[in-house]
Amino acid sequence: MPQRCRSNKAATASSGDSFSAIPDEIIHHLLGFLPALDAVRTCVLARRWLTLWRYVPRLRIADVEALGSVCSLNKFVNRVLLLRETGCPLEDCEFDLRGLPFLDRVCIDQWMRHALICHVRLLRVRVYADERVGIADWPLLSKHLIRLELEGFVLEGSFPDFSGCLVLEDLKITNCLIDTDSILSQSLKHLKITACELCWRHRPTHILAPNLVSLQLDDYIGVTPILESMPLLETACVKLGQSNEEYCDFCDKGESVDCTCDMCIIYYANDRRNDVCVLLGGLSSATQLELKASPKMVTFKRDLRYCPTFNKLETLLLDDCCLVDLHTLVCFLQHTPNLQKLILKLSERSKPAMQMDSSNLMEQLLMLQQLKVVKVKCQIIDERVHNILKILRSCGLKEISAQEV
Repeated sequence: MPQRCRSNKAATASSGDSFSAIPDEIIHHLLGFLPALDAVRTCVLARRWLTLWRYVPRLRIADVEALGSVCSLNKFVNRVLLLRETGCPLEDCEFDLRGLPFLDRVCIDQWMRHALICHVRLLRVRVYADERVGIADWPLLSKHLIRLELEGFVLEGSFPDFSGCLVLEDLKITNCLIDTDSILSQSLKHLKITACELCWRHRPTHILAPNLVSLQLDDYIGVTPILESMPLLETACVKLGQSNEEYCDFCDKGESVDCTCDMCIIYYANDRRNDVCVLLGGLSSATQLELKASPKMVTFKRDLRYCPTFNKLETLLLDDCCLVDLHTLVCFLQHTPNLQKLILKLSERSKPAMQMDSSNLMEQLLMLQQLKVVKVKCQIIDERVHNILKILRSCGLKEISAQEV
């Protein structure tokens, strides 16, 4: 650390200033909790405070509306970054640019990459403009970045290739347009994609993160992604909907796997074998799984046809979108030999008849000797819930309960 980053030993209490006895490192730490605009303003307090803001380990660009315009924002951020003391690492950097209707994409890209030059470990960038902000089409490179959070961007081309971020472990993408063929990272352990649009030339995005431990894919629109092998996966929450893809009547009737509808061509072209799962294969190593998917989805229906065995799965939560009939539930029970806790989540607005011979369900439940707990969560305990509980109790399960939520 440079000499000027060390404690100010010259401070004396004789001046009567109680702040004079506080070491510089403590002040740097405290200033890091302030928005950068307020931290810079402390330079008028005294001569000693003139440059203290240049050493803060955390930089927060927030309350951008106070700057009045994009031009003022660009000038302020550029000066703050350029005037930082060389050699003082930036641990945490946040650009919360929500509040201005238009933003300069070139400047934002330069700020992010400058933060990486400063060895930032945690980088958050949030924008909320009239349109999502595009990022330059080349990947980030860093040996220090551990956590990255992006909100309100267009991520396209090679930008989502995070292979150059060698120690990146936590990635959160919110309200972004992901227009790329793949999301890549060898080091990534935690991935959260919410409220995004996935659409690469109307083809699925591949998620390749072999060391992923947790995955959350929720509230998105567009084309359902393809999950590649994740052997270390422990927890996953995947919520899909029929709106994510078209409905294939041909496949729904159990016809030939050589269907040539648009959706089947999208997912199963390019020499992909028909028995390869799009979603469930990548989730098969999880110990805890929460799943919401419409059984009318082409990908989900095919995945069930070639469902892998979830040897490690102990806790399974199925949303009622998966429970239009008992086929999906029976299929999962057939492929979860070590399941200990089963949760069925039912909504009031969707009331499936759950039509199917319940003897198939009873047979599978009787075979699951490890299953100890079954819970039904619902908005109201109605006749449908009572019927489900009746089937479950007939299987000899001891801990069965229904809970209104």
